[in-house]
Amino acid sequence: METALGWRDYLFITWMLGTALAGVWYLTRGLAHPAEDHPRKVFGFSQPNWVGQLVTFLLSPAPIIIFLVCMAGAGLILGSTASLFGTGMLAQALMGLTGQGLAALTLIVFTLAAPGTVHWAPSASTAGEAPPPEPTDGTDEIRLAGRAFRVSTLLKTYLSIIALTIAAGLIWRLFYYFCELQGQVLPDEPQTVVKMVVDYDWSGPWAPILLFGLSIVIGAPIAEELAFRGMFYPLLKGWLPRGYAIVLTGVAFALIHGSLSAFLPLAAFGAVQCIFRDRYGLLTCIGIHMLFNFVTFIWLNVAPNASTQF
Repeated sequence: METALGWRDYLFITWMLGTALAGVWYLTRGLAHPAEDHPRKVFGFSQPNWVGQLVTFLLSPAPIIIFLVCMAGAGLILGSTASLFGTGMLAQALMGLTGQGLAALTLIVFTLAAPGTVHWAPSASTAGEAPPPEPTDGTDEIRLAGRAFRVSTLLKTYLSIIALTIAAGLIWRLFYYFCELQGQVLPDEPQTVVKMVVDYDWSGPWAPILLFGLSIVIGAPIAEELAFRGMFYPLLKGWLPRGYAIVLTGVAFALIHGSLSAFLPLAAFGAVQCIFRDRYGLLTCIGIHMLFNFVTFIWLNVAPNASTQF
């Protein structure tokens, strides 16, 4: 049975409608237009090159494996110290931050030690723009991504991605509805992290929820963007047409979150982030992801009913 909505929930709905309309306005101005992508070297191989395509094909699973291994390693480390941290939200937060930190550190080391493995710099340009410069090494990758970062672009792309994920969410809800009409009831449980935030008892200590928030708002965006948009997506572009690489990255990003009820919105988010990475660089993607998770985290605490139902 669904809980009746209160004024905070209606405030959330108003906020979402307002940000979605602003996002649609920016989308009509071509903010998420894919533009023309300029081939980059991947693991030192220029494209198209059959050797490079074979290498990138074989290495495509590597970033996801790195991410999962780091998260699993963090779980093993903290599992052995359960007597200190228990098994609740505090332990989950520490496990998340540890795994995310390990994954991010590993991929940053790849950036600096093996140029071309993780792509930070923009690679696409719109009509009339000069092609983005080719980075000379890993440090130059990060520098060029920093040069492309703009707060105004961050806000505009954030609003655009809100509009797109809301549209995907409505389409996915419609799909659920038609499945139900056919007698097929699909699982409608929110993500585990969402449920943990919503169910948190604020009369208890604040440390677990604050650390959990750091994992959601800072740790996850950095590690996930490095793995998916920084490494996985460029590897896919090394042997697949760009459009297929964008869609496949979005699907993989959604699957890793393990929530059927949020699959299409997450896939849309992951796919559009590929376009933003190509046009505005990886630091912009990390900023979008952080802002998206931060606002979501706030609303899950302020208006849990509406933010989990819509």
